[in-house]
Amino acid sequence: MFAVRPKSLACALLATVLGAGLGVPVARAASRPVAYLTWYGQSCFLLESASGARIVMDPIPTNIGYLPPADLHADAVTISHEHPDHTNVALLQGKPRILRGLTADKKGWVRIDEKIKDISVRTVGVYHDGKRGAESGLDTVFIFETGGVRIAHLGDLGHSLTDQQLSAIGSVDVVLVPVGGAGTIDAQEATHVVDQIRPRLLVIPMHFKTDAVTIKELAPVDPFLAGRTNVRREKSNRIAITGLRTKPSAEVVVLEYK
Repeated sequence: MFAVRPKSLACALLATVLGAGLGVPVARAASRPVAYLTWYGQSCFLLESASGARIVMDPIPTNIGYLPPADLHADAVTISHEHPDHTNVALLQGKPRILRGLTADKKGWVRIDEKIKDISVRTVGVYHDGKRGAESGLDTVFIFETGGVRIAHLGDLGHSLTDQQLSAIGSVDVVLVPVGGAGTIDAQEATHVVDQIRPRLLVIPMHFKTDAVTIKELAPVDPFLAGRTNVRREKSNRIAITGLRTKPSAEVVVLEYK
C-alpha cells in the first residue's frame, strides 16, 4: 500500500518539476538581477550587465565634492554633453571606449546605435535648456538595453520632451533624471518629464544637492519627492535591477552617493 502524500508536498514537487525546465519557470529564477546601477554622485553612474559588461555614464571630476573610486574601470564611457562635471574620462582606468553624444564643435549630435558586449547603446538628441540650446547648448539622452531592460540617462536635460523626442526614446524601464535645477530641469519639470516617459520600473533622481557636492545652485531632492508615496531611500549607492515590476507604478529610488 502506498501512503498518500499531503497536498502541500505534492504542490512542492510540482513546482520543482516546473522549475526544472518542464514547464513555467519558478518566480525565484525570474527575479535574478539582469543589471546593476551604481551612483557616484551628480550624473555619474556605472551600469553593469549580468555578464559583466561595464559602462560609466557622465564621469565626474574630483573637485565638486564627490570621491569616486580611484580604480574605476569600464568597457565604455558615455558623455551626454561637454560640461566639465560630466566629462572626466581620466577617472577611468585602462582604455575604455569613449562615446560622446555631441560632435567636436558641440553644435550637433552624434548618432550612436551599437553594442558594448551585451549592452545596446543608442542616443537621442535633446537640449540643455528650454531655448533649443541657445543658453546652455545641446544634451544627449543615452538609452541602454541589457537583459530585456531599457535604461534612459537624460544627462542635463533642460526642457520637456517633444512628441518626436519621446517617440525616439521609446519605452523605458528605468529613467535617470536630473531634478536639482541649476541649468537643468527642476523638481516640477522633472516630474512632468517622468510623466511623459512613463518608466515601467524605476525613477532614479540625479544631479541634485547633497552634503558633499560643492555646486551651491543645485536644489535638494526633497521637492521632487514631495507628495509621492512610492519612494524608497537606499542606504547604498548600488541597486540591482531584476526587470520584475513589484508595484503598480514606477518606484522612485534615491541612492546614496557612497
